[in-house]
Amino acid sequence: MIFMNDLAGGDTIFPNAHVLPASQLSYRDGLIVMSYLNSTQSPTASISFQGTLIGKKSAPQVASFSSRGPSLNSPGILKPDIIGPGVNILAAWPVSVDNATNSFNMISGTSMSCPHLSGVATLVKSAHPNWSPAAIKSAILTTAYKYDRGDRSISTEQNVSASMFDMGSGHVNLSMALSPGLVYDIQPDDYIPYLCGLGYGDTEIRLIVQRKVNCSNVSSIPEAQLNYPTFSISLGSDDQKTFTRTVTNVGLPNSTYTCKEVLSPEGVDVKVMPYKIEFKDLNEKASYSVTFTKLGNVTRTKVSEGHLIWSSADEKSKVVSAIVEAPSAPGKTGLQTYIVFLDKPEGLTLPTEGSNSNHADLRSWYTTFLPETTLTTNEERIVHSYRNVVTGFAAKLTPQEARAMEDKAGFVSARVQRSLSLLTTRTPEFLGLQQSLGAWNLPNSGEGVIIGVIDTGINHGHPSFSDEGMPPPPSKWRGRCEFNGKRICNNKLIGARSFLTNTTPSEDVDFYHGSHTAGEAAGSPVQGANVFGQANGTAMGIAPKAHLAMYKICLKDECFESGLLAAMDAAIEDGVDVLSLSITDGSSPFYDNTISLGAFRAIQSGIFVSCSAGNEGPSKSSVVNDAPWILTVGASTIDREIRATVLLGNNVELHGQSAYQPKDLNSRQLPIIDPAATGINASATFCGAGSLNNIDVKGKIVLCQIGGEVRTIEKGQEVKDHGGAAMILINDLAGGYTTLASAHVLPASHINYQHGLAVKGYLTSTQLPTASISFGGTLIGKSNAPQVAFFSSRGPSPQSPGILKPDIIGPGVNILAAWGASVDNATNSFNVVSGTSMSCPHLSGVAALIKSAHPDWSPAAIKSAILTTAYTINRDGSSISTEQNVSATVFDLGSGHVNPPTAMNPGLVYDLHPDDFVPYLCGLGYDDKAVRLIVQRKVNCSMVPSIPEAQLNYPTFSISLHFGDQKTYTRTVTNVGLPNSTYTYKALSLEGVDVKVMPKEIKFRELKEKASFSVKFTRFGNAMGSSSVSEGHLVWSSNEGEYNVVSAIVVVFV
Repeated sequence: MIFMNDLAGGDTIFPNAHVLPASQLSYRDGLIVMSYLNSTQSPTASISFQGTLIGKKSAPQVASFSSRGPSLNSPGILKPDIIGPGVNILAAWPVSVDNATNSFNMISGTSMSCPHLSGVATLVKSAHPNWSPAAIKSAILTTAYKYDRGDRSISTEQNVSASMFDMGSGHVNLSMALSPGLVYDIQPDDYIPYLCGLGYGDTEIRLIVQRKVNCSNVSSIPEAQLNYPTFSISLGSDDQKTFTRTVTNVGLPNSTYTCKEVLSPEGVDVKVMPYKIEFKDLNEKASYSVTFTKLGNVTRTKVSEGHLIWSSADEKSKVVSAIVEAPSAPGKTGLQTYIVFLDKPEGLTLPTEGSNSNHADLRSWYTTFLPETTLTTNEERIVHSYRNVVTGFAAKLTPQEARAMEDKAGFVSARVQRSLSLLTTRTPEFLGLQQSLGAWNLPNSGEGVIIGVIDTGINHGHPSFSDEGMPPPPSKWRGRCEFNGKRICNNKLIGARSFLTNTTPSEDVDFYHGSHTAGEAAGSPVQGANVFGQANGTAMGIAPKAHLAMYKICLKDECFESGLLAAMDAAIEDGVDVLSLSITDGSSPFYDNTISLGAFRAIQSGIFVSCSAGNEGPSKSSVVNDAPWILTVGASTIDREIRATVLLGNNVELHGQSAYQPKDLNSRQLPIIDPAATGINASATFCGAGSLNNIDVKGKIVLCQIGGEVRTIEKGQEVKDHGGAAMILINDLAGGYTTLASAHVLPASHINYQHGLAVKGYLTSTQLPTASISFGGTLIGKSNAPQVAFFSSRGPSPQSPGILKPDIIGPGVNILAAWGASVDNATNSFNVVSGTSMSCPHLSGVAALIKSAHPDWSPAAIKSAILTTAYTINRDGSSISTEQNVSATVFDLGSGHVNPPTAMNPGLVYDLHPDDFVPYLCGLGYDDKAVRLIVQRKVNCSMVPSIPEAQLNYPTFSISLHFGDQKTYTRTVTNVGLPNSTYTYKALSLEGVDVKVMPKEIKFRELKEKASFSVKFTRFGNAMGSSSVSEGHLVWSSNEGEYNVVSAIVVVFV
């Protein structure tokens, strides 16, 4: 066996105790093998063994699997602290792996490096039994080394110099750690001001230190003020920060140390006072201060590193402290925006916005919670006041001011706001929404429904937001329409508000994403829409007669949850029917997730909420926005491709995609280069900014791989800036067969993973490789569509695995819609973009169509209609596949692909009232306080008959079974089809599971009549091992043949 690394594995290889002859190769050597395989019809190879070799010059090297900093929980403390041996470590093993007398084995991991350092600590403790744990740690960190055996800087698995976030202070140096000269000591009580400074509450700190703590009586400190042996700081423009350190003499009694060497981080001036410290006794202490000043004439956005070194007079002791500085956001001060949650007193009625209520003004009541220190300045501290989504407000506070509110009656909690992430014509026809059939055959096409889009803003003058043929807003509309005081609305765009703070009018403009999502959901018809002449046709939203309201919370890619809560609060007040959020707050418990909190209040007001599932696929359990009251939408391809073909010099033709297709391109053969293969810069694999410096790409076609946190367009710009003639963009393994037709800045083709391997194989088969790119325009009818996009996040739900997530997939790849500006200097500005940001508004539009046809349906009923009518077969009659061309599972696509015409008339729906979620939330183990934050009323879970997740009246089933387990769940369906109708259960088979449904037939005499049934799942046999999954469907078919109501089932064997 030849075992090859992926790109992330780099040069880290392991001599495992294989069961057959084998060799593990580095990533680069693996590419050579793959290239050879593609260069001949009969490839051969042999493996030979040379035994154990000593003296590798590149050692030590940071292992590929070793986790990196900065610390998520305390970025002001440099982590990791140190690196130590953890690759190919020989040690005791419980059994012999080679039938020898002594049982040893060679394995790798930070599980191996940790005990090495435990052993080093033991040696230091043995030599210095009176030293504290902090003193021992200091000795290890300040004596670490940073060079390999070849006298080069220690490198990572990618053969680039390791940063402090890769290796901390460096590699452990046992002999030096036994006699460090000076140590930075810390007593356990010293951590209390640090913990208070982190913003932890008294209860949380008590859990850690195991005694009572009152932070209001503690002089809290910033993280970097802790007497740690390293410095991890953040500086804004022209910032200056001073920290103190205290060192203890553990070397010679009479000694002098001088700070001779200060390697300042780039763009930072470092001053140490005093620069000389003297000791007369052992264990004597001395303090010094370090002032870090950001240089005003240096603009830098990346992390910079340095060292501070105290040297003894005899030069025998050098005490080294690592310094890492990460620039903070411009203008950042000690104030941060906190979300403050309050408990509304019994009997208090919160005034509605703009009302002339006799009650105390809401903002005035919230102001009473602010500590007196906030009233001494003229700066307005309250940023947003919430009245619908939560009881509370957002305010600019210091950690101390936030803690000062804790003892006030009605205070629940406060935390620093988190940043949020955006999840970035043919589509309606692909969804079956032709003018002559399905949902669009109805006269309304979403008429009377208001879709609220929370995003980056909107290009209000775009023809997609024309109100030609649009009726006036419904009478229920209570919203406003203003960006920077300007009224910009019409009968299509009836609401537009910004919830950004501290922005200038010139900044408060659309940054494209919002125009695209709004246009997909409800854009008006625009004939001749295209980008670079491709995907030409009539562009319109899924619900073209629906009204739009835009709530702007993002500036470029920066969105914050205080604005999100304010936007959702306003949308509820304004009277929207559907909320569309192509944004994520990440995965966190529902009571701590802004989108989950706001969405619950929305559904309590009868508002349907559609959210993106996330762009972290195909990783397992990467799905976000996974609360059961949200429609969680994954992304799929459509049957259109915008073809760009690569012709290699060996006449192999490879089809890819690109929206940019210049008509004057000369498709002659040009030299082709893989910049990563030059060995000059490992990051050249991704063609990031500056990565092609010193690489000759002029006049050549350049090979670039997706990923590396470099956007597709930016890769092409790097190639173009260095004189490259064209670009071939290749997928990694995870990208599979998903290709994107982006609006590139130069001739390009995005090809799939297999085609990428073919290109690399060709490159190594000849000394003068060449290629050309030609364009085939827009092609319709791709037979394997829809296919799950590689980036579409997958289940199971990390927060509630008993609810199947994602719910559904919809079009999200190469979607043409409105854009904030022209990308091709055309009159109308459109662009082709991909992401679950695109699939979400498609489903928001579908929900609007259903709401328009059935205005009395609840959000849960609309969701049920969408889920139970989804399809799982592609255009060629095969099961929908993933980006790897294998059948998709329910964790990839949920119930399947949305089918709007059928969803308009589902026959039966699984309905839920907001109160039905309370037993479910109690069943999740949430305490009363957490449940109250979500439902915004008092709840006593001890008085509520809690239910398991799978008992919620959801349209799907997600359950877990041990061997021999038997579980029964009930469901209630509501008749929304024909008044007199009978439905029969269709038997299904799940591998390893017996399923019994009672009753097998349900009859209805009236519309809206309800009927219940039970489903008993019994695990049998032992063929299905632990962690394996069985899938199937439960189908209720009407005897009239009109309806098939399908519920997806997944059983996880545990």
